[in-house]
Amino acid sequence: MKKYILALLVLIAAIAPFFIFKNTHTAAQAVREHFFKYLRARKDNLALEEIEKMLAIDPNNLSAIWGKAEVLRRNYKFKESEELLRRVLSQDPNHVPSLISLSYIRYHDDNLRDALKLLKQVLNQPNLDRENKALAFMLMGSVNAKRSERRGLLGKIAYGMQVKNYFEKAKILAPDLSDVHLGLGTFCLFAPRMAGGDLNKAIEELELAVKLTPDFATANARLAQAYKKKGDLAKYNFYLKRAKELDSENEALKEIAKE
Repeated sequence: MKKYILALLVLIAAIAPFFIFKNTHTAAQAVREHFFKYLRARKDNLALEEIEKMLAIDPNNLSAIWGKAEVLRRNYKFKESEELLRRVLSQDPNHVPSLISLSYIRYHDDNLRDALKLLKQVLNQPNLDRENKALAFMLMGSVNAKRSERRGLLGKIAYGMQVKNYFEKAKILAPDLSDVHLGLGTFCLFAPRMAGGDLNKAIEELELAVKLTPDFATANARLAQAYKKKGDLAKYNFYLKRAKELDSENEALKEIAKE
């Protein structure tokens, strides 16, 4: 009997770590799914709560570290965000979400050459999933749109058609992603008509971006701009108020304040 009990204790001791690991892994996976869902919905405070839970389970989890960096980026804390992104990329130089987040920071800093370099690195990844590929195309469009602003009228027209193609590709790849509708809608709002500008198309795309992600402050702010341009001040004021409630420091709102 003693030998039986001893053998049973040895067996329990041997398999216990498996169950502990399995439970920990299952818990981490559930938290990961939650924070990705919240990030996608632009519910960044809820996402950060889930991310901190994941980091408590696994402090070196690259997805969680990137998630925290992405929340910081969205809150304009670019230096702190980049520090975390560098930490991820030092361990995984081809970590796609981190490359995309860092390219946005480079775009924001007006370092367009480095932004494009990072995006090309993303697009060269084998087996790139459709949403990250769509985000890369969307940012390629945004970066090149910024470059076209520095050209003359003919350059704007020639460049504009090329830029619009990036946004259209992104939309085809991920029609359920609000970011790509925001990118295309913003382009249609500000581009000259000869380069693809279209106010009605802008409103259509921005309405869809807001419908997909109601808490996306930038989408609400751009939609407000579109309705102001159309002359619908009631809807302009509605979406402007909504954007301010969501993110009073939003950069699109700062642009509107200067108008």
